[in-house]
Amino acid sequence: MKEYRFNKILQIIRERGYLTVKEIAQELSISEITVRRDLNFLEKQGLIKRVRGGATAVNITSENSFFLKLEENKEIKKKIGKKALSLLKDGKVIATSGGTTIYYMIQNLDESPLTDITILTNSITTAWAVINLRKTFKLIHSGGTAKEKSFECIGGHVIKFFQEIGKIDYYFLGANGVDLKNGVTFLDLEEAEVAKTIISKAEKIVLLVDSSKFKSSAPFKVCSLEEVNFIVTDSIPEEFKNIPDWDKKFIV
Repeated sequence: MKEYRFNKILQIIRERGYLTVKEIAQELSISEITVRRDLNFLEKQGLIKRVRGGATAVNITSENSFFLKLEENKEIKKKIGKKALSLLKDGKVIATSGGTTIYYMIQNLDESPLTDITILTNSITTAWAVINLRKTFKLIHSGGTAKEKSFECIGGHVIKFFQEIGKIDYYFLGANGVDLKNGVTFLDLEEAEVAKTIISKAEKIVLLVDSSKFKSSAPFKVCSLEEVNFIVTDSIPEEFKNIPDWDKKFIV
């Protein structure tokens, strides 16, 4: 219910530009106290701006696009992607999310010893990276409705696609935030729902994130850190070393 409220509040604020606390409360049939609490949370995530009596939209610019993020921490992401492939052997079936670190992981397949893996994805950019490899791998795309800027496909068709998959050995995913309290989080509710479905089918969960994603949280939880089998990154925050068996979980 909380995730639904967050998504609905973001949707109507972005559509109208500005809403008062009272208008949001009436629109969602919730108390003004709940609205204020939700707005405070969304502002901390940088998704809205609180103003007297209500909230305004934060401009969604090209800074949030996949193609600009592709250049952020580029060399670090390439190294993370290469390290993630060390978990794989030929004959495995993997699923992947979208995101720039996953994109670089796929590009590294050309330089890896791997020659026979099946790749399932709901991401257009991930699929494009596979198609442009010199090597040939079996690629199966879920189809669905593409999200602007992230180019991940969402919707009931995608959920059903992954529900009907018999076996997924590894799920490689990125994240918008990773913290001890909320675990792995996404900015988008529908992308989070797809990720949850894939997690329910996967034997191993592999999170690929550079260290800038740690100690931050996006609105929609995908899974806890306990559910993640491996976290491939460039640096481990000290407090994350309190996770049970952290030294077996992190690949740096």
